[in-house]
Amino acid sequence: MPVRPSRVLLAFVNKSADDKELLEKLRTFLKDTRNDWNYILPEDFEKQRKKKDFFILDIRRPEDYAKGHIPGAKNIFWLDLLDDENLKKLPKDKKIMIYCYVGHTSSQALVLLKLLGYDVIALKFGLGKSPTEGVPVAGWLDYGYELKR
Repeated sequence: MPVRPSRVLLAFVNKSADDKELLEKLRTFLKDTRNDWNYILPEDFEKQRKKKDFFILDIRRPEDYAKGHIPGAKNIFWLDLLDDENLKKLPKDKKIMIYCYVGHTSSQALVLLKLLGYDVIALKFGLGKSPTEGVPVAGWLDYGYELKR
């Protein structure tokens, strides 16, 4: 079965007017990325959360949200985030703090929402808990793998 390129890939290859607009939005996103890379550290977020300065968005699976979440957080599973009814739940006039398990998925969702015009920041390291039982939250160096110098 032949591999079909994604619509995003085709957009960059075709270079139509719409594609150029998308590319410009992506360039603006990168240019506007702050030194903190749109992250907030847990201790800084906790200080701000008490002031109720954020709309808190948990994008984990609903069953994991039900087991425990940051107080005040609303849950929209990340794969459902761009559904019209879910986008209507998100405020355009308030900063959204988004989080997931370890921060990877929320970083991706952050980009999507920023490109749609939302003011979003992601909780760095998420909740710090792997979504997969028995799989540690650890990186390349934690496993003792080599770095080339």
